[in-house]
Amino acid sequence: MDYYPHTFETAIDRFGVGKTKVLWYTVVFLPDDLRPELPFDQYPRLRVEGEIEEVPIANAFIPTGDGRYYLIVSPRVLKNAGVEVGDAVRVRFRVADQNHVEVPAALQRAIKADSKAASAWAALTPGKKRMLAQHVVSAKTGKTQAKRLAETLEALIDYGADLRAWRRSKAK
Repeated sequence: MDYYPHTFETAIDRFGVGKTKVLWYTVVFLPDDLRPELPFDQYPRLRVEGEIEEVPIANAFIPTGDGRYYLIVSPRVLKNAGVEVGDAVRVRFRVADQNHVEVPAALQRAIKADSKAASAWAALTPGKKRMLAQHVVSAKTGKTQAKRLAETLEALIDYGADLRAWRRSKAK
């Protein structure tokens, strides 16, 4: 069996989301013939790992609302693959572990050190854990990462699994 059992060729495209199409992403669309082979009924946002033009990817196919699915292509992947919107690309992938979460070491230590944070973390879905982990790990400087780590712990301790309430409190 091939390490990446699903392969297709398509063009890099742009896709606008929201009613007014305010947000635009660079994407590839999943071909219709591959949809029945994949467990979208169980995982509407299907996490995959693979490659676009031999550049590694780890992302999710997201439903468009009209029956199609798209995968966001990051600027890093575009640059490393030497492609842009309109270019044809080869996509190879496999279904990833839907529950896997990469947790940065600093966040692991902080959660372990606080029982309330650990309890709240355990109650979160894998998607919410990934969101919080990404919030910490995407910081470009140590100072920003420390700030985001503190914010994440605050969210866990003060709001537990109710991260929407925490986001609303930050927006005020």
